[in-house]
Amino acid sequence: MATTPIRRWRRMTAIALAPMLAAAAVAASPAFAADDDTSDATLVVGKVGLNDIPHLNPLDSGWVVQGEINHLMYDPLIRWSQEDFTPAPGLAEDWEVSDDGLTWTYHLNPDATWSDGEPVTAQDVVFTIDLMQTNDILNSRHGGLVDQMTSVEALDDHTVEITTDEPSAIMNHLNGLMPMPEHVWSEIDDPGEYTGEPGQPTSGAFQLTEYSPGERVVLTANENYWDEPVAYDELVFQSFETTEAAVQALQQGEIDFLDNLNPEQASALESNEDVTVSIQPSRHLENISFNTGARTKDGEEFGDGHPALTDPVVRQAIHHVIDKEQLVDIILDGNGTPGVSWVAPIFSEHFWDPGDERFEVSAERGNELLDEAGYDERTDDGIRIDPESGEPLNFRLQYHSDRPAYADIVDFLVDWIGELDIAVEPTPMETVPLNEELDAGNYDISTGGWNYGPDPSEDLAYLTCDRLPDEPEPTDLTFDFYCNEEVDALWEQQLRATDSEERAEAVKELQQIVYRDSPQIILYYDHAIEAYSNDWTGFGMLPESGGTIARQQGDYGYTQAVPADMAEDAAAGDGSADDGDDTAAASDDDGSNTGLIVAIVVVALIVIGGAIWLVRRRATAHERE
Repeated sequence: MATTPIRRWRRMTAIALAPMLAAAAVAASPAFAADDDTSDATLVVGKVGLNDIPHLNPLDSGWVVQGEINHLMYDPLIRWSQEDFTPAPGLAEDWEVSDDGLTWTYHLNPDATWSDGEPVTAQDVVFTIDLMQTNDILNSRHGGLVDQMTSVEALDDHTVEITTDEPSAIMNHLNGLMPMPEHVWSEIDDPGEYTGEPGQPTSGAFQLTEYSPGERVVLTANENYWDEPVAYDELVFQSFETTEAAVQALQQGEIDFLDNLNPEQASALESNEDVTVSIQPSRHLENISFNTGARTKDGEEFGDGHPALTDPVVRQAIHHVIDKEQLVDIILDGNGTPGVSWVAPIFSEHFWDPGDERFEVSAERGNELLDEAGYDERTDDGIRIDPESGEPLNFRLQYHSDRPAYADIVDFLVDWIGELDIAVEPTPMETVPLNEELDAGNYDISTGGWNYGPDPSEDLAYLTCDRLPDEPEPTDLTFDFYCNEEVDALWEQQLRATDSEERAEAVKELQQIVYRDSPQIILYYDHAIEAYSNDWTGFGMLPESGGTIARQQGDYGYTQAVPADMAEDAAAGDGSADDGDDTAAASDDDGSNTGLIVAIVVVALIVIGGAIWLVRRRATAHERE
């Protein structure tokens, strides 16, 4: 493609600008937090899919939008660092482990408070872990995190000691542990049924003010936030049925930020001088999933999946006809990477490259596999027949009707899989009923997406046999009812590994097995295409060297945002000390004020330069031609 070098240059420019922009924004943030009161500004975020989340229970969060909102309200015990996803202080300012790797001691920040003024205590942590261990609903979500804990004790108000049955790497990655206030949550009859109540005390930068399911979520800044208040007053997540409607709202100034754009939508926004478009690598992937046989832990079958898809050979044959490079080029206009397994490339320590094991794009090889496995009989219409069940290989392909890209992907899949003499019947469905069918095992093939997290234990647990349900009932805790004892053993191995290299090897070997079995086919890792009004600046990326603003397992994206007029006022020196006191103030602070002013000026310059580049990334459709 003639345009590829231009695209690569622009992408490299974005990566070069991102660390300077993020670092300057972080350096300047105290200037905006120094005032006692936050700005009277409201940041409005457009969200497609907000109407799909079932509740706002911070201890039962399985949707990325839920996690995004909950991280703004509740601080975890340990954060992911903005620099590189390494463990960083959250509510725990430091921690250590005993020589035998079994006893972990966490020291809470003594300044941490709930938004109602009560201190965050070690007893809050003990109370929350007990909930996650004993409440059936909460344990189904967090059992892999807390079931290994054999004792949890508050040594004093700010020290928690946790003992595990075996050494556990996950104890150094407790981003998924968000303590709740015991003085309030102990009064809730069933915390597993909690759905989100405005006014509840929170430990994070925001409180919940309004939760209108299917419409919007309103958060109010916690002016007394122990880890520095944000620079504005209110954050609103506004629901939209389609991304196209949200794009129009951003164009018209009705919202300030929007994520999950496709290249054509980004192109429409790039011509608007009041909007900045950001394109960065992300942790998000798109995949197709196969019903590998819905069943309970005891093997009781349910659902109506096609029996042939329980055979890895059929899934492998389909894997051989999917041209992921073509999907990246056409669907994403090059803004992504062909998929391999669940760990996204931005997590370089655990990302697995199949090398010579990569599935060759070859219908010939796919047909050979099927013939060799006995799928050589055909119907009068030329469709292969399953030798075990006698059923034709006619698969339903359910896909989300609210994402235009899925319809395009499905068109390719129908043609490609057809080359194997397998029929595919596309079925568009809205997200909620589609997910209900998946949970109940009533599907053959389905499209889907996932935002992989930095710690492999949490996400890869969905591939373990333990996630199969106890009863033949719907569940969203498994990836396609997949179960493989080798995968289970490797998952346990990485969980217990305290050596990072040993853990990485186990994670990669696990991915290798899943890739071969192909219970899912990862189509691609797409780049995050996000856009925001130039009335705002300073959005924090994760990682800061070039990553996403939204869909983080953290709060950097929105908490570091600043109204542009505040940035301009700060850069112009508004709100500083009287002229006659400037020199003395700088001297008394050992030059800290001077450094702060320099940082703010750098922010202004970089924002202007960055906006010039980001807004100018040009259209996609005619570049493909």
